[in-house]
Amino acid sequence: MPVELLMRPIMRPLILVKSIILSPHRRSSRYIPHYIDLDESKCSEYAYRKRFGTGSKIWDVYDTKTEGSSPMGATSQNESLFWFSRSRAVKGAYKMYSSQIRSTGPNNEDEPIATCRAGLRANVLLIRAPSAPAAELGWHTINHKVDALDAYRMFQLSDGNTYQWTTEGKFLEKVKNVGEKESEVRERIARVVPAGNVGFNLIVDESKIPREMALCTALCSWVDHWNTNLALGGIYYSRQPFHTRWKRD
Repeated sequence: MPVELLMRPIMRPLILVKSIILSPHRRSSRYIPHYIDLDESKCSEYAYRKRFGTGSKIWDVYDTKTEGSSPMGATSQNESLFWFSRSRAVKGAYKMYSSQIRSTGPNNEDEPIATCRAGLRANVLLIRAPSAPAAELGWHTINHKVDALDAYRMFQLSDGNTYQWTTEGKFLEKVKNVGEKESEVRERIARVVPAGNVGFNLIVDESKIPREMALCTALCSWVDHWNTNLALGGIYYSRQPFHTRWKRD
């Protein structure tokens, strides 16, 4: 049984309290940062699709720009570039595997190249990432932030920059001069496009962020960030089909 089912009676009130504490109506944070738009002509696109028969326990990731593929992904499940397998014990925890790195375990089993966990203590562990600098291997904590503009999931990389997934628009932004009011610069380097009930697509500029990091953090936000009206705690307090999303004036 997932831990979340046992913890839900305790966590739901905590989620409500934290959503109040992180109230978006903070007058001191009202400012207009400088935005740099995403140039999608330079981007790669990956399709996350729930594997048939597994619910959301396994996500296959396809490169939509490979030969024979389409924006919906490849026609064969065997052509997935990566896949995420959910933990049986923790609903928001996934292990990421690569089709290009197989049978590396002591008994020729597949070993994960990364792990990610969504929730209030969200994090990503990069184990092996061919497209990332060696300095990126290890733990990356994902924090929460709310200002008058939006709610975010934030993390840092070895280049010293802050990266954040937004609630509005589902953009991944590379932020410079964080909190410096009008001198803050937010460069949009990726975005997520929902694909109905089957999953979503990630459009990302891989020259701006390691591919594996973008893939893992996007899944964390999909599971816990964009799955609730509160902008956090989607594992415990998910949006129901009859809910109407609240918007600020």
